Amino acid sequence: MRILHFADLHIGVETYGRPLPDRGWSSRMQDFLDALDHLVNYAIDNGVDAIIFAGDAYKAREPSQTHQREFARRIQRLSVEGIATFLLVGNHDLPNAEGRAHALEIYRTLTVPNVLIGDDSWFRAEGFRPQVLQTRSGPLQVAFLPWPQVSRLLASDSAVAGMTIEQVHHEVEVKMASLIAQQADNLDPDVPAVLACHVSINDPLVTERPGSEQWMTVGSAPTLLKSALQSSKFDYVALGHHHNNIDLRMQTPGYYAGSMQPVDFGEEAQKKGFMVFDIDPTKRRGERIFGTGLPRLEEVPTRRFVTIEVAPTTDDPTAEVCNAVSRAEITGSIVRVVVKLTGAQSSAFRVPEVRRLLDDAHYVAGIRTILPDERRSVLPAGAQPDAVSPIETLELYLRHTQVDQSRQPRLLAAARELIETTGTANA
Repeated sequence: MRILHFADLHIGVETYGRPLPDRGWSSRMQDFLDALDHLVNYAIDNGVDAIIFAGDAYKAREPSQTHQREFARRIQRLSVEGIATFLLVGNHDLPNAEGRAHALEIYRTLTVPNVLIGDDSWFRAEGFRPQVLQTRSGPLQVAFLPWPQVSRLLASDSAVAGMTIEQVHHEVEVKMASLIAQQADNLDPDVPAVLACHVSINDPLVTERPGSEQWMTVGSAPTLLKSALQSSKFDYVALGHHHNNIDLRMQTPGYYAGSMQPVDFGEEAQKKGFMVFDIDPTKRRGERIFGTGLPRLEEVPTRRFVTIEVAPTTDDPTAEVCNAVSRAEITGSIVRVVVKLTGAQSSAFRVPEVRRLLDDAHYVAGIRTILPDERRSVLPAGAQPDAVSPIETLELYLRHTQVDQSRQPRLLAAARELIETTGTANA
């Protein structure tokens, strides 16, 4: 049984894109669709039996009809090919208001063949047991944990009103761990089983690696201890939410698949793709995953983000900056140039000469100059207002105003949460 695991597709990201005249979206959205097409083609051509999507299909909580249509076209291809697909609900898939349908619910409503949905309505209707994907190579049990909605998880807890935010998060963490444990207890030991979660893990392997989604989580949402995932009853743990590809280094193989495309410069140079592994259903628990180098990351084509940083040493800095730009591989890339100048150099720096060398870039996010006595962050010289995301702008402001580093993650997380709520997030 061959299984594919991916997450954090974020269809609808348009930042740093160019309009496509023959389509109703930008080149950046096309990058994400191209990555999904690569995955679908791989699944069909390489005999994949089951696909586990670990959440966040869209950028916006209430995606446009066009975004939904393009995702549905790819899911339909998998359905027609008989590839069983499990779609887990992530934080970006949840509606902005209680009572509204989430972004993936339509697949259940239409009873799309070979597609199952992982949300909390399953637990309310069916109890704390896993779902079962019927694949071409036999059944696959899928225990799951969708993005934790605090209000629902603690709806029956009357003591919540008097709790601090830290106490509330602790209660949610306990309930999440219990939800996983109850599903593990209801597994059939003779049938392969995976655990799919869209959640942040409280572990240095995750928290010490920077990434766009990390800013959205630290200090603003409950986290799960890695120990809650380490049940020997699972054959694999499929995670979504963090955009880095991360091996959690557990006895049971567990991975964040990472996002399918870099979202912004916070993900520059990261490998992007999806996880692939094989399971032998005839083997015992702990022995079912086989094959050299499995599970492994299958990389997808990505749009490169390139930062060119230069600290000129001569009185005329333009030539040094131009030389650095000429050496960089920028063709088709999203590029920003950061130049650290002295006061004397700043008056001699000729931005138009540098910009002419960036014509082969897909998008120029800006040419930014930094002076030693700079007291506040500035947008890149010549950039349009939307060339730098709100979160990047806030990060620059916090850094250059020397806000206490221990406070920065919480402030960034609060900003991310606010942007998410208004539907204008870039991630």
